[in-house]
Amino acid sequence: MKKKILISTTLILFAAVQLLHSQDRLPERDFVNPDELIILSEDVQFSDAMDIIEELALQFRNKIFIIRTNFNEPIGIDIPQMHWEDALNRITAANNLFFVENPRYFEILDIPPDERVIAEDDRISARTEAPKVTFQSREIEIQATFFQGDRQMIRELGIDWTSLQNDRVRVQSFAAGSVGQDVFEIESNWTDIFNSGWDINALFSAFEQNNKGEILSSPTIKVIDGELGSIQVGQDFSIKQRDFAGNITDRFFSTGTILRVQPHIFYHEDTPFIYMTVNAERSTAQPDPISTIVNKQEAATEILMLSGESTVIAGLYETEVSSTRRGIPILKDLPGWFFGLRYLFGYESRETTVQELVVLIKATILPSLEERLADPMRNMPDLLRDRRELFQQEIDELQEIQIE
Repeated sequence: MKKKILISTTLILFAAVQLLHSQDRLPERDFVNPDELIILSEDVQFSDAMDIIEELALQFRNKIFIIRTNFNEPIGIDIPQMHWEDALNRITAANNLFFVENPRYFEILDIPPDERVIAEDDRISARTEAPKVTFQSREIEIQATFFQGDRQMIRELGIDWTSLQNDRVRVQSFAAGSVGQDVFEIESNWTDIFNSGWDINALFSAFEQNNKGEILSSPTIKVIDGELGSIQVGQDFSIKQRDFAGNITDRFFSTGTILRVQPHIFYHEDTPFIYMTVNAERSTAQPDPISTIVNKQEAATEILMLSGESTVIAGLYETEVSSTRRGIPILKDLPGWFFGLRYLFGYESRETTVQELVVLIKATILPSLEERLADPMRNMPDLLRDRRELFQQEIDELQEIQIE
């Protein structure tokens, strides 16, 4: 008798343990039709996911979806291969939603606020949180210049980008004077340039005028203290891909000149300074029969600056290889089958040029709204405009009197 009781108790405990474990996973199905399986990425929009699942619900259960929620953001979780109804359960639970199955439809509703479970990463509230700004909030003006120049010429001039101060870079080569006069064809006091440095904007212009470099872009943005700012001068390209439901979608990637900054203002004895994270990127897309290749030059750093100071990010190299047909004109371009004269009077010349990408960044703290409002010169342009309009009106009246 005791043995039977012990066996019964063991079986009950085993069943209870299995029941507890089964609560942490979805119910297992004895057989699942492969056509009812679904896979979704966390980046899929909620509305798109519901459209995909609704097609399966309509096909296999003859039920439609009635969605009574305004939620329409990425579902936020990856859905591995599973039955579409299990996927619906996971998606709704992860986004503070629930569904009710009715005889002819599925109804999707919001969970009441007092019953919601806050996710560990607080994903939903973080996306909807507004930036905290006041009338005393400060803005930082970010001026960036993306310059690409001939690396060989930069070395011959002896330009030291790390010596940038007051928008001037120092020249560390005594031969810079002769090189500059030969290449740039300019007359200047190279002794002063060697001692005090070269204005960096004038240097960029000199490179451009002599086809030794170019300014790729020169964007300017204003960013609130502590917020993220970004600039893209370029284009987005897309890659056709098939999602987990079998649909063909476009996935977009950004290329071009991209700058992302996040400045913070701190104070030292009433003197403001800027701590800023910078991510600078220059990228191009190169189509390929198998896949698209993205050529990228990227630099990420954290810097400290005073208001109005400039800093430079350099040392990003890109090798360009160009092929040119050289030789005797006309004869060098003859077809190969014409007595082989093409190979006697011409040859293929390959030139390799190393380009250096230089990013010049200048940050300036702007007055707050409170300081701008208290500025006595704030309305001065309006006064001047009103005076000009008054004078113009008087002149028009005098001209009308003279005509009469």
